Amino acid sequence: MNWRLASVMFTLVFVVVTGILVTAALVTSYGGTTGVVLAIVAGFVVSLPVTYFVTARLIEFSATQK
Repeated sequence: MNWRLASVMFTLVFVVVTGILVTAALVTSYGGTTGVVLAIVAGFVVSLPVTYFVTARLIEFSATQK
């Protein structure tokens, strides 16, 4: 796996997923400290496999373009 690409993708995926989950927590009245922290932790956990999948697909796509 290309670790540079994976680290960049993790940064992007983490920000997007965490933003969605924190927004969902705030909209559903879980806006307290515990709700937001749980949304951030869940965003981190969900971002790991999503990053792996997206990075693998990008590497596969770039290999077919050569």
